Amino acid sequence: MRTKFGLLVFGAVMSLSAGTMAFSAKAQTYFPPDVDKSGCALSQDDFNNDWTRLSVFSPGAPFGPVYDATSGMVYVFPANGPSFESTKPDHCDFYKWGAQMFLWLTSTIDDTGSQTTNPTFSSKLPYVFNSEFFYRLSSDHKNLLAQGSGADAPNMQISLRHAKSDEDESIGQAGGNGVLLTQGSSPSLTYYGVHVNRLYGYFLNLYDKVISRVIDINQNIKIDPVKIDPKLSRFPTTSAEACATIFYAKEKGFVEHGDWPDLIEHLLCPYFWPAPGKTPTTIPTIPEIEPAVDFLSLAVELKTSWVDTSTLPANKLHKYVRQNLEIPVYDKSNPDRWFVTGSETRELAMVGMHVVGSVEGHPEMIWATIEHEDNAPNSTYYYMNSNGKVTEVSGPQTGSSWTFSDGTVVDEVAEFAVSCDSDKMPKGCVEKSDIVAAIDVPNTTPLEVPIQPSNVTRLHPWGNVQTSSNSDVISQNTQIISLNNDVRSLIKANNSGDPRQYYFLSGALWTSDGSIPTKEHYPENTGSMILANTTMETFEQQTSCFGCHNTFGSSNGLDISHIFSDISPDLPKAPDK
Repeated sequence: MRTKFGLLVFGAVMSLSAGTMAFSAKAQTYFPPDVDKSGCALSQDDFNNDWTRLSVFSPGAPFGPVYDATSGMVYVFPANGPSFESTKPDHCDFYKWGAQMFLWLTSTIDDTGSQTTNPTFSSKLPYVFNSEFFYRLSSDHKNLLAQGSGADAPNMQISLRHAKSDEDESIGQAGGNGVLLTQGSSPSLTYYGVHVNRLYGYFLNLYDKVISRVIDINQNIKIDPVKIDPKLSRFPTTSAEACATIFYAKEKGFVEHGDWPDLIEHLLCPYFWPAPGKTPTTIPTIPEIEPAVDFLSLAVELKTSWVDTSTLPANKLHKYVRQNLEIPVYDKSNPDRWFVTGSETRELAMVGMHVVGSVEGHPEMIWATIEHEDNAPNSTYYYMNSNGKVTEVSGPQTGSSWTFSDGTVVDEVAEFAVSCDSDKMPKGCVEKSDIVAAIDVPNTTPLEVPIQPSNVTRLHPWGNVQTSSNSDVISQNTQIISLNNDVRSLIKANNSGDPRQYYFLSGALWTSDGSIPTKEHYPENTGSMILANTTMETFEQQTSCFGCHNTFGSSNGLDISHIFSDISPDLPKAPDK
Protein backbone atom coordinates (compact mmCIF):
# COMPACT_ATOMS: atom_id res chain seq x y z
CA MET A 1 0.00 0.00 0.00
CA ARG A 2 1.11 3.57 -0.43
CA THR A 3 0.82 6.01 2.40
CA LYS A 4 2.11 9.33 3.62
CA PHE A 5 2.04 11.09 6.85
CA GLY A 6 2.40 14.77 7.38
CA LEU A 7 5.45 15.70 9.35
CA LEU A 8 6.78 18.92 10.79
CA VAL A 9 6.86 22.15 8.93
CA PHE A 10 9.14 25.14 9.63
CA GLY A 11 8.24 28.58 8.40
CA ALA A 12 4.87 27.41 7.12
CA VAL A 13 2.77 29.95 5.26
CA MET A 14 -0.95 30.40 5.70
CA SER A 15 -2.74 31.78 2.64
CA LEU A 16 -5.68 33.98 3.62
CA SER A 17 -7.31 35.10 0.40
CA ALA A 18 -5.64 38.46 -0.25
CA GLY A 19 -2.72 38.05 2.10
CA THR A 20 -0.45 35.57 3.83
CA MET A 21 0.67 35.05 7.36
CA ALA A 22 3.84 33.22 8.35
CA PHE A 23 4.11 31.02 11.40
CA SER A 24 6.65 28.56 12.73
CA ALA A 25 6.27 24.95 13.77
CA LYS A 26 8.12 22.50 15.97
CA ALA A 27 10.65 19.93 14.73
CA GLN A 28 8.14 17.22 13.95
CA THR A 29 5.00 16.75 11.88
CA TYR A 30 2.87 19.86 12.05
CA PHE A 31 -0.84 19.59 12.83
CA PRO A 32 -2.55 22.95 12.32
CA PRO A 33 -4.47 23.81 15.51
CA ASP A 34 -6.97 26.02 13.67
CA VAL A 35 -8.26 23.26 11.37
CA ASP A 36 -12.00 23.12 10.69
CA LYS A 37 -13.43 20.39 12.94
CA SER A 38 -16.94 20.23 11.50
CA GLY A 39 -16.20 17.36 9.11
CA CYS A 40 -14.40 14.89 11.38
CA ALA A 41 -13.98 15.02 15.13
CA LEU A 42 -13.63 12.57 18.02
CA SER A 43 -15.21 13.62 21.29
CA GLN A 44 -14.23 12.52 24.76
CA ASP A 45 -17.49 10.58 25.03
CA ASP A 46 -16.83 8.80 21.73
CA PHE A 47 -13.35 7.90 22.93
CA ASN A 48 -14.65 6.63 26.28
CA ASN A 49 -17.71 4.77 25.05
CA ASP A 50 -16.83 3.56 21.55
CA TRP A 51 -13.06 3.12 21.69
CA THR A 52 -12.18 2.00 25.22
CA ARG A 53 -15.26 -0.03 26.14
CA LEU A 54 -16.77 -3.26 24.85
CA SER A 55 -20.58 -3.43 25.00
CA VAL A 56 -21.39 -7.02 24.11
CA PHE A 57 -23.66 -7.85 27.01
CA SER A 58 -26.00 -4.87 26.70
CA PRO A 59 -25.68 -1.16 25.87
CA GLY A 60 -25.92 -0.38 29.58
CA ALA A 61 -23.18 -2.76 30.71
CA PRO A 62 -19.97 -1.92 28.85
CA PHE A 63 -16.68 -3.51 29.81
CA GLY A 64 -13.89 -1.01 30.36
CA PRO A 65 -11.93 1.12 30.43
CA VAL A 66 -8.93 -1.12 31.03
CA TYR A 67 -5.31 -0.07 31.58
CA ASP A 68 -1.92 -1.70 31.27
CA ALA A 69 -0.61 -2.75 34.66
CA THR A 70 2.91 -1.42 33.98
CA SER A 71 2.51 1.66 31.80
CA GLY A 72 -1.05 2.70 32.53
CA MET A 73 -1.80 2.88 28.78
CA VAL A 74 -5.52 2.63 28.11
CA TYR A 75 -6.77 -0.37 26.14
CA VAL A 76 -8.62 0.57 22.95
CA PHE A 77 -10.95 -2.06 21.52
CA PRO A 78 -11.02 -2.83 17.79
CA ALA A 79 -13.45 -0.97 15.58
CA ASN A 80 -16.69 -2.94 15.32
CA GLY A 81 -16.43 -4.27 11.81
CA PRO A 82 -19.68 -6.23 11.62
CA SER A 83 -21.79 -3.16 12.43
CA PHE A 84 -19.76 -0.82 10.24
CA GLU A 85 -22.09 -0.86 7.25
CA SER A 86 -25.20 -0.24 9.35
CA THR A 87 -23.80 3.14 10.39
CA LYS A 88 -23.88 4.37 6.74
CA PRO A 89 -20.28 5.53 7.09
CA ASP A 90 -18.86 8.68 5.59
CA HIS A 91 -15.17 9.31 4.90
CA CYS A 92 -14.54 10.29 8.49
CA ASP A 93 -15.77 6.87 9.69
CA PHE A 94 -13.17 5.12 7.54
CA TYR A 95 -10.43 7.35 8.90
CA LYS A 96 -11.66 6.71 12.44
CA TRP A 97 -11.48 2.97 11.75
CA GLY A 98 -7.79 3.29 10.86
CA ALA A 99 -6.95 5.33 13.94
CA GLN A 100 -8.90 3.06 16.29
CA MET A 101 -7.40 -0.11 14.86
CA PHE A 102 -3.87 1.25 15.33
CA LEU A 103 -4.60 2.10 18.96
CA TRP A 104 -6.07 -1.37 19.51
CA LEU A 105 -3.03 -3.06 17.96
CA THR A 106 -0.69 -1.03 20.18
CA SER A 107 -2.75 -1.61 23.32
CA THR A 108 -1.43 -4.17 25.77
CA ILE A 109 -3.05 -7.31 27.18
CA ASP A 110 -1.50 -7.08 30.66
CA ASP A 111 -4.41 -5.19 32.17
CA THR A 112 -5.67 -3.77 35.43
CA GLY A 113 -8.79 -1.85 36.41
CA SER A 114 -7.00 1.39 37.22
CA GLN A 115 -4.02 3.38 36.05
CA THR A 116 -0.70 2.86 37.79
CA THR A 117 0.75 5.78 39.72
CA ASN A 118 4.33 5.08 38.60
CA PRO A 119 4.12 4.15 34.90
CA THR A 120 7.08 2.69 33.02
CA PHE A 121 7.18 2.09 29.27
CA SER A 122 9.54 -0.79 28.69
CA SER A 123 10.29 -2.54 25.41
CA LYS A 124 8.71 -5.73 26.79
CA LEU A 125 5.11 -4.52 26.92
CA PRO A 126 2.75 -7.22 25.52
CA TYR A 127 1.19 -5.29 22.66
CA VAL A 128 -1.80 -6.92 20.96
CA PHE A 129 -0.12 -7.21 17.53
CA ASN A 130 2.84 -9.05 19.08
CA SER A 131 0.81 -11.32 21.35
CA GLU A 132 -0.79 -14.73 20.81
CA PHE A 133 -3.82 -13.03 19.26
CA PHE A 134 -1.85 -12.41 16.07
CA TYR A 135 0.28 -14.73 13.97
CA ARG A 136 3.58 -13.44 12.62
CA LEU A 137 4.76 -14.31 9.16
CA SER A 138 7.98 -16.31 9.01
CA SER A 139 10.99 -14.72 7.35
CA ASP A 140 10.61 -16.98 4.29
CA HIS A 141 6.96 -15.87 3.92
CA LYS A 142 5.70 -19.46 4.12
CA ASN A 143 4.28 -19.99 7.62
CA LEU A 144 2.20 -18.28 10.27
CA LEU A 145 3.98 -18.60 13.60
CA ALA A 146 2.60 -18.47 17.11
CA GLN A 147 3.44 -15.55 19.38
CA GLY A 148 3.13 -14.74 23.05
CA SER A 149 2.22 -17.37 25.61
CA GLY A 150 3.28 -20.84 24.52
CA ALA A 151 5.15 -19.66 21.43
CA ASP A 152 8.48 -21.21 20.51
CA ALA A 153 10.21 -17.86 19.96
CA PRO A 154 9.79 -15.10 22.55
CA ASN A 155 10.62 -12.34 20.09
CA MET A 156 9.30 -11.45 16.66
CA GLN A 157 11.85 -11.97 13.92
CA ILE A 158 12.00 -9.08 11.51
CA SER A 159 13.79 -9.73 8.26
CA LEU A 160 15.14 -7.41 5.62
CA ARG A 161 13.99 -8.49 2.19
CA HIS A 162 13.25 -6.39 -0.85
CA ALA A 163 10.35 -6.92 -3.22
CA LYS A 164 11.33 -9.15 -6.14
CA SER A 165 8.29 -8.02 -8.13
CA ASP A 166 5.17 -5.93 -7.78
CA GLU A 167 3.39 -9.07 -6.58
CA ASP A 168 5.85 -9.71 -3.73
CA GLU A 169 6.20 -6.99 -1.13
CA SER A 170 5.36 -8.85 2.04
CA ILE A 171 8.58 -7.78 3.78
CA GLY A 172 10.68 -4.84 2.73
CA GLN A 173 10.19 -1.78 0.56
CA ALA A 174 7.40 -1.79 -2.01
CA GLY A 175 8.57 -1.99 -5.62
CA GLY A 176 12.22 -2.36 -6.56
CA ASN A 177 14.96 -2.94 -4.04
CA GLY A 178 15.71 0.47 -2.54
CA VAL A 179 16.85 0.50 1.08
CA LEU A 180 15.68 3.05 3.64
CA LEU A 181 18.51 4.21 5.93
CA THR A 182 18.34 6.48 8.95
CA GLN A 183 20.08 9.84 9.18
CA GLY A 184 23.32 10.36 11.09
CA SER A 185 27.01 9.57 10.73
CA SER A 186 26.33 5.84 11.11
CA PRO A 187 23.08 5.15 9.20
CA SER A 188 21.10 2.04 10.05
CA LEU A 189 18.64 -0.15 8.16
CA THR A 190 14.88 -0.08 8.48
CA TYR A 191 13.34 -3.49 9.26
CA TYR A 192 9.93 -4.87 8.44
CA GLY A 193 7.53 -7.38 9.94
CA VAL A 194 4.21 -8.86 8.80
CA HIS A 195 1.38 -10.11 11.00
CA VAL A 196 -2.17 -11.33 10.48
CA ASN A 197 -4.84 -11.76 13.09
CA ARG A 198 -6.19 -15.15 14.00
CA LEU A 199 -9.41 -14.81 12.00
CA TYR A 200 -7.29 -14.24 8.88
CA GLY A 201 -5.43 -17.46 9.71
CA TYR A 202 -8.62 -19.40 10.42
CA PHE A 203 -10.07 -18.31 7.10
CA LEU A 204 -6.85 -19.30 5.30
CA ASN A 205 -7.10 -22.82 6.71
CA LEU A 206 -10.81 -23.09 5.88
CA TYR A 207 -10.25 -21.83 2.34
CA ASP A 208 -7.45 -24.30 1.73
CA LYS A 209 -9.40 -27.27 3.01
CA VAL A 210 -12.43 -26.51 0.83
CA ILE A 211 -10.43 -25.74 -2.31
CA SER A 212 -8.10 -28.72 -1.82
CA ARG A 213 -11.07 -31.04 -1.41
CA VAL A 214 -12.57 -29.86 -4.69
CA ILE A 215 -9.23 -30.14 -6.49
CA ASP A 216 -8.85 -33.72 -5.23
CA ILE A 217 -12.18 -34.59 -6.82
CA ASN A 218 -11.58 -32.65 -10.05
CA GLN A 219 -7.90 -33.22 -10.72
CA ASN A 220 -7.86 -31.86 -14.25
CA ILE A 221 -10.33 -29.01 -13.89
CA LYS A 222 -9.25 -25.43 -13.27
CA ILE A 223 -10.79 -24.38 -9.98
CA ASP A 224 -12.58 -21.04 -9.68
CA PRO A 225 -13.27 -20.24 -6.00
CA VAL A 226 -16.21 -18.02 -7.01
CA LYS A 227 -18.03 -20.98 -8.57
CA ILE A 228 -17.40 -23.17 -5.52
CA ASP A 229 -18.62 -20.58 -3.01
CA PRO A 230 -18.59 -16.81 -3.63
CA LYS A 231 -17.91 -16.23 0.08
CA LEU A 232 -14.60 -18.05 -0.32
CA SER A 233 -13.39 -15.57 -2.93
CA ARG A 234 -13.16 -12.68 -0.47
CA PHE A 235 -12.34 -12.09 3.18
CA PRO A 236 -15.14 -12.34 5.81
CA THR A 237 -17.24 -9.20 6.02
CA THR A 238 -20.11 -10.04 8.39
CA SER A 239 -20.49 -11.31 11.93
CA ALA A 240 -22.20 -14.44 10.57
CA GLU A 241 -19.21 -15.23 8.35
CA ALA A 242 -16.81 -14.52 11.19
CA CYS A 243 -18.79 -16.72 13.59
CA ALA A 244 -18.84 -19.56 11.06
CA THR A 245 -15.09 -19.26 10.53
CA ILE A 246 -14.36 -19.22 14.26
CA PHE A 247 -16.72 -22.17 14.80
CA TYR A 248 -14.74 -24.12 12.18
CA ALA A 249 -11.47 -23.11 13.85
CA LYS A 250 -12.75 -24.27 17.24
CA GLU A 251 -13.48 -27.69 15.83
CA LYS A 252 -9.93 -27.84 14.48
CA GLY A 253 -8.36 -26.83 17.79
CA PHE A 254 -7.12 -23.38 16.72
CA VAL A 255 -9.31 -21.37 19.11
CA GLU A 256 -8.94 -20.98 22.84
CA HIS A 257 -11.69 -22.06 25.20
CA GLY A 258 -12.62 -20.37 28.44
CA ASP A 259 -15.61 -19.23 30.47
CA TRP A 260 -15.50 -15.65 29.21
CA PRO A 261 -14.81 -16.41 25.54
CA ASP A 262 -17.55 -19.03 25.53
CA LEU A 263 -20.06 -16.64 27.09
CA ILE A 264 -19.26 -13.72 24.81
CA GLU A 265 -19.25 -15.93 21.73
CA HIS A 266 -22.65 -17.28 22.71
CA LEU A 267 -23.96 -13.73 22.97
CA LEU A 268 -22.44 -12.73 19.64
CA CYS A 269 -23.02 -15.98 17.76
CA PRO A 270 -26.05 -17.61 19.46
CA TYR A 271 -26.85 -19.81 16.45
CA PHE A 272 -23.45 -21.52 16.71
CA TRP A 273 -22.89 -21.95 20.43
CA PRO A 274 -25.31 -22.87 23.22
CA ALA A 275 -25.19 -20.98 26.48
CA PRO A 276 -22.12 -21.97 28.51
CA GLY A 277 -22.62 -24.43 31.32
CA LYS A 278 -21.67 -21.83 33.90
CA THR A 279 -21.63 -18.07 33.94
CA PRO A 280 -18.31 -16.58 35.07
CA THR A 281 -18.52 -14.42 38.16
CA THR A 282 -15.09 -12.78 38.11
CA ILE A 283 -14.20 -9.62 36.22
CA PRO A 284 -12.66 -10.68 32.89
CA THR A 285 -9.15 -9.75 31.84
CA ILE A 286 -8.06 -8.73 28.36
CA PRO A 287 -6.38 -12.11 27.68
CA GLU A 288 -9.65 -13.82 28.59
CA ILE A 289 -11.82 -11.77 26.26
CA GLU A 290 -9.35 -11.21 23.40
CA PRO A 291 -10.38 -14.47 21.67
CA ALA A 292 -13.92 -13.12 21.51
CA VAL A 293 -12.95 -9.93 19.69
CA ASP A 294 -11.50 -11.91 16.78
CA PHE A 295 -14.82 -11.56 15.04
CA LEU A 296 -15.07 -7.82 15.82
CA SER A 297 -11.90 -6.98 13.93
CA LEU A 298 -12.67 -9.40 11.09
CA ALA A 299 -9.67 -10.20 8.84
CA VAL A 300 -6.61 -8.04 9.56
CA GLU A 301 -3.18 -7.89 7.92
CA LEU A 302 -0.36 -5.72 9.26
CA LYS A 303 2.99 -4.54 8.06
CA THR A 304 5.28 -2.76 10.51
CA SER A 305 8.54 -0.84 10.09
CA TRP A 306 11.27 -0.47 12.71
CA VAL A 307 14.64 1.13 13.37
CA ASP A 308 17.32 0.33 15.94
CA THR A 309 16.85 2.67 18.93
CA SER A 310 20.61 3.22 19.07
CA THR A 311 20.22 5.41 15.98
CA LEU A 312 17.65 7.69 17.65
CA PRO A 313 18.30 10.57 20.07
CA ALA A 314 18.19 9.24 23.62
CA ASN A 315 15.85 12.02 24.70
CA LYS A 316 13.27 10.90 22.13
CA LEU A 317 13.01 7.20 22.92
CA HIS A 318 9.99 7.77 25.17
CA LYS A 319 8.09 8.84 22.06
CA TYR A 320 8.19 5.39 20.45
CA VAL A 321 6.46 2.04 20.74
CA ARG A 322 9.48 -0.17 21.37
CA GLN A 323 10.06 -3.92 21.37
CA ASN A 324 13.01 -6.27 21.80
CA LEU A 325 13.14 -7.96 18.40
CA GLU A 326 15.51 -10.25 16.54
CA ILE A 327 17.24 -8.66 13.53
CA PRO A 328 20.24 -9.34 11.29
CA VAL A 329 23.59 -7.94 12.46
CA TYR A 330 25.90 -6.66 9.76
CA ASP A 331 29.39 -5.30 9.21
CA LYS A 332 29.43 -1.69 7.92
CA SER A 333 33.18 -1.20 7.58
CA ASN A 334 33.04 -1.19 3.76
CA PRO A 335 31.29 1.99 2.49
CA ASP A 336 30.15 0.19 -0.69
CA ARG A 337 28.62 -2.96 0.76
CA TRP A 338 27.56 -4.30 4.15
CA PHE A 339 27.39 -8.00 4.95
CA VAL A 340 25.53 -10.07 7.53
CA THR A 341 27.54 -11.44 10.44
CA GLY A 342 24.68 -13.04 12.38
CA SER A 343 21.59 -11.97 14.28
CA GLU A 344 20.74 -10.81 17.75
CA THR A 345 17.96 -9.26 19.77
CA ARG A 346 17.97 -5.46 19.79
CA GLU A 347 15.63 -2.80 21.06
CA LEU A 348 13.74 -1.42 18.05
CA ALA A 349 11.37 1.52 17.68
CA MET A 350 8.29 1.38 15.50
CA VAL A 351 8.27 4.06 12.81
CA GLY A 352 5.29 2.94 10.72
CA MET A 353 2.36 0.54 10.41
CA HIS A 354 0.01 -0.46 7.61
CA VAL A 355 -3.37 -1.65 8.92
CA VAL A 356 -5.49 -3.54 6.41
CA GLY A 357 -8.83 -5.00 7.43
CA SER A 358 -12.24 -6.06 6.18
CA VAL A 359 -15.46 -4.56 7.50
CA GLU A 360 -19.09 -5.16 6.66
CA GLY A 361 -19.76 -4.20 3.06
CA HIS A 362 -16.06 -3.85 2.20
CA PRO A 363 -14.32 -7.11 1.22
CA GLU A 364 -11.71 -5.01 -0.60
CA MET A 365 -10.62 -4.09 2.93
CA ILE A 366 -9.77 -0.65 4.30
CA TRP A 367 -6.12 0.24 3.73
CA ALA A 368 -4.88 2.66 6.39
CA THR A 369 -1.38 3.73 7.33
CA ILE A 370 0.26 5.25 10.39
CA GLU A 371 3.62 6.98 10.82
CA HIS A 372 5.69 8.48 13.58
CA GLU A 373 5.75 12.26 13.68
CA ASP A 374 9.57 12.42 13.44
CA ASN A 375 9.93 10.36 10.25
CA ALA A 376 10.18 12.97 7.47
CA PRO A 377 8.84 16.40 6.40
CA ASN A 378 5.75 17.07 4.29
CA SER A 379 5.56 18.68 0.91
CA THR A 380 3.12 21.58 0.57
CA TYR A 381 -0.50 20.80 1.40
CA TYR A 382 -3.78 22.65 1.96
CA TYR A 383 -6.56 22.48 4.52
CA MET A 384 -9.64 24.45 5.57
CA ASN A 385 -9.27 26.49 8.75
CA SER A 386 -12.01 27.19 11.27
CA ASN A 387 -12.87 30.45 9.48
CA GLY A 388 -13.56 28.65 6.21
CA LYS A 389 -10.33 29.77 4.53
CA VAL A 390 -8.14 27.51 2.41
CA THR A 391 -4.78 27.46 4.17
CA GLU A 392 -1.37 26.45 2.82
CA VAL A 393 1.30 24.69 4.86
CA SER A 394 4.75 24.78 3.28
CA GLY A 395 8.25 26.09 3.77
CA PRO A 396 11.86 25.03 4.43
CA GLN A 397 12.47 22.54 7.21
CA THR A 398 16.24 22.45 7.44
CA GLY A 399 17.71 21.84 10.84
CA SER A 400 14.85 19.59 11.91
CA SER A 401 15.65 16.37 13.73
CA TRP A 402 14.10 13.86 11.36
CA THR A 403 14.79 10.12 11.36
CA PHE A 404 14.90 9.87 7.55
CA SER A 405 15.49 13.44 6.34
CA ASP A 406 18.11 16.15 6.65
CA GLY A 407 15.26 18.68 6.60
CA THR A 408 15.54 19.52 2.92
CA VAL A 409 12.23 19.08 1.12
CA VAL A 410 12.81 17.25 -2.17
CA ASP A 411 10.63 16.67 -5.23
CA GLU A 412 11.77 13.07 -5.64
CA VAL A 413 13.18 10.64 -3.09
CA ALA A 414 16.47 9.20 -4.37
CA GLU A 415 17.83 5.75 -3.57
CA PHE A 416 21.30 5.74 -2.03
CA ALA A 417 21.52 1.99 -1.41
CA VAL A 418 19.98 -1.28 -2.59
CA SER A 419 19.30 -4.53 -0.80
CA CYS A 420 21.06 -7.70 -1.90
CA ASP A 421 19.19 -10.92 -2.57
CA SER A 422 20.60 -14.37 -3.30
CA ASP A 423 18.16 -14.86 -6.19
CA LYS A 424 18.79 -11.54 -7.90
CA MET A 425 22.00 -9.78 -6.93
CA PRO A 426 22.09 -6.08 -7.92
CA LYS A 427 25.38 -4.63 -9.07
CA GLY A 428 27.53 -3.81 -6.06
CA CYS A 429 26.48 -6.96 -4.19
CA VAL A 430 29.28 -9.52 -4.14
CA GLU A 431 28.50 -12.31 -1.69
CA LYS A 432 25.23 -13.91 -0.65
CA SER A 433 25.93 -12.69 2.86
CA ASP A 434 25.79 -9.07 1.62
CA ILE A 435 22.73 -7.24 2.88
CA VAL A 436 23.15 -3.73 1.40
CA ALA A 437 25.20 -2.33 -1.47
CA ALA A 438 25.89 1.14 -2.81
CA ILE A 439 23.97 2.38 -5.83
CA ASP A 440 25.67 1.42 -9.08
CA VAL A 441 26.22 4.52 -11.19
CA PRO A 442 26.29 3.58 -14.91
CA ASN A 443 29.60 3.91 -16.75
CA THR A 444 31.64 4.60 -13.62
CA THR A 445 34.31 2.61 -11.81
CA PRO A 446 34.38 2.40 -8.88
CA LEU A 447 30.94 3.20 -7.52
CA GLU A 448 30.56 6.95 -7.07
CA VAL A 449 27.79 6.95 -4.46
CA PRO A 450 28.68 5.11 -1.25
CA ILE A 451 26.00 3.85 1.13
CA GLN A 452 24.56 6.92 2.86
CA PRO A 453 21.47 8.12 4.75
CA SER A 454 18.18 8.48 2.90
CA ASN A 455 16.70 11.94 2.44
CA VAL A 456 12.94 11.50 2.47
CA THR A 457 10.00 13.82 1.91
CA ARG A 458 6.33 12.93 2.10
CA LEU A 459 5.54 13.87 -1.48
CA HIS A 460 1.73 13.71 -1.23
CA PRO A 461 0.68 14.57 2.35
CA TRP A 462 -2.51 12.90 3.58
CA GLY A 463 -2.50 10.65 0.50
CA ASN A 464 -3.61 12.96 -2.30
CA VAL A 465 -2.10 15.16 -5.00
CA GLN A 466 -2.20 18.66 -3.51
CA THR A 467 -3.73 21.71 -5.16
CA SER A 468 -5.22 24.85 -3.65
CA SER A 469 -8.38 24.52 -5.77
CA ASN A 470 -9.39 20.87 -5.35
CA SER A 471 -12.15 21.05 -2.73
CA ASP A 472 -12.39 17.26 -2.32
CA VAL A 473 -8.67 16.90 -1.55
CA ILE A 474 -8.79 19.86 0.84
CA SER A 475 -11.79 18.29 2.58
CA GLN A 476 -9.97 14.96 3.00
CA ASN A 477 -6.87 16.73 4.35
CA THR A 478 -8.99 18.73 6.78
CA GLN A 479 -10.82 15.67 8.11
CA ILE A 480 -7.62 13.66 8.66
CA ILE A 481 -5.80 16.54 10.37
CA SER A 482 -8.80 17.27 12.62
CA LEU A 483 -9.15 13.61 13.62
CA ASN A 484 -5.42 13.33 14.38
CA ASN A 485 -5.58 16.41 16.60
CA ASP A 486 -8.41 14.87 18.62
CA VAL A 487 -6.95 11.35 18.88
CA ARG A 488 -3.50 12.56 19.87
CA SER A 489 -4.83 14.97 22.50
CA LEU A 490 -7.18 12.36 24.00
CA ILE A 491 -4.39 9.78 24.27
CA LYS A 492 -2.11 12.37 25.87
CA ALA A 493 -4.82 13.50 28.30
CA ASN A 494 -5.44 9.92 29.37
CA ASN A 495 -1.72 9.23 29.97
CA SER A 496 0.91 11.92 29.35
CA GLY A 497 3.59 9.26 28.83
CA ASP A 498 1.70 7.15 26.27
CA PRO A 499 3.98 6.93 23.19
CA ARG A 500 0.98 6.52 20.88
CA GLN A 501 0.36 10.27 21.06
CA TYR A 502 3.38 10.73 18.76
CA TYR A 503 1.93 8.65 15.90
CA PHE A 504 -0.67 9.74 13.40
CA LEU A 505 -2.97 8.44 10.70
CA SER A 506 -1.70 9.57 7.30
CA GLY A 507 -4.80 8.42 5.44
CA ALA A 508 -6.92 5.48 4.33
CA LEU A 509 -8.10 4.03 1.02
CA TRP A 510 -11.15 1.92 0.12
CA THR A 511 -13.76 1.66 -2.66
CA SER A 512 -16.96 3.66 -2.59
CA ASP A 513 -19.19 0.65 -3.31
CA GLY A 514 -17.18 -2.09 -1.60
CA SER A 515 -16.12 -3.66 -4.88
CA ILE A 516 -12.69 -5.26 -5.12
CA PRO A 517 -10.25 -3.38 -7.40
CA THR A 518 -9.31 -5.26 -10.55
CA LYS A 519 -6.71 -2.77 -11.82
CA GLU A 520 -4.52 0.11 -10.67
CA HIS A 521 -6.74 3.01 -11.71
CA TYR A 522 -9.99 1.56 -10.42
CA PRO A 523 -12.87 4.07 -10.77
CA GLU A 524 -14.43 3.35 -7.37
CA ASN A 525 -11.28 4.06 -5.33
CA THR A 526 -11.87 6.77 -2.76
CA GLY A 527 -10.30 8.43 0.28
CA SER A 528 -6.52 8.88 0.20
CA MET A 529 -6.02 8.14 -3.48
CA ILE A 530 -2.20 8.13 -3.45
CA LEU A 531 -1.48 6.60 -0.09
CA ALA A 532 2.20 5.93 0.65
CA ASN A 533 4.01 5.41 3.93
CA THR A 534 7.42 7.11 3.89
CA THR A 535 8.95 4.10 5.65
CA MET A 536 7.45 1.43 3.37
CA GLU A 537 6.85 3.02 -0.04
CA THR A 538 9.66 5.52 0.31
CA PHE A 539 10.72 5.37 -3.33
CA GLU A 540 7.29 4.52 -4.80
CA GLN A 541 5.02 7.38 -3.78
CA GLN A 542 3.32 7.95 -7.14
CA THR A 543 0.68 5.22 -6.94
CA SER A 544 -1.77 3.91 -4.35
CA CYS A 545 -2.24 0.76 -2.29
CA PHE A 546 -4.58 -0.55 -4.98
CA GLY A 547 -1.90 0.10 -7.60
CA CYS A 548 -0.28 -3.14 -6.43
CA HIS A 549 -3.02 -4.66 -4.30
CA ASN A 550 -5.66 -5.41 -6.91
CA THR A 551 -6.75 -8.66 -8.55
CA PHE A 552 -5.18 -7.84 -11.95
CA GLY A 553 -8.47 -8.90 -13.54
CA SER A 554 -8.88 -12.10 -11.53
CA SER A 555 -12.26 -13.02 -10.07
CA ASN A 556 -10.62 -14.09 -6.81
CA GLY A 557 -10.79 -11.10 -4.44
CA LEU A 558 -8.24 -12.71 -2.12
CA ASP A 559 -5.55 -11.78 -4.65
CA ILE A 560 -5.48 -8.28 -3.13
CA SER A 561 -3.39 -9.82 -0.33
CA HIS A 562 0.08 -10.60 -1.63
CA ILE A 563 0.81 -13.16 1.06
CA PHE A 564 -2.46 -15.16 1.19
CA SER A 565 -1.75 -17.63 -1.61
CA ASP A 566 1.81 -18.41 -0.46
CA ILE A 567 1.22 -19.11 3.23
CA SER A 568 0.95 -22.68 4.48
CA PRO A 569 -2.57 -23.28 5.86
CA ASP A 570 -1.15 -25.29 8.77
CA LEU A 571 -1.78 -23.18 11.88
CA PRO A 572 -0.39 -23.52 15.40
CA LYS A 573 -2.82 -25.14 17.80
CA ALA A 574 -4.36 -22.99 20.51
CA PRO A 575 -2.24 -22.92 23.68
CA ASP A 576 -3.48 -24.95 26.62
CA LYS A 577 -5.00 -22.85 29.38
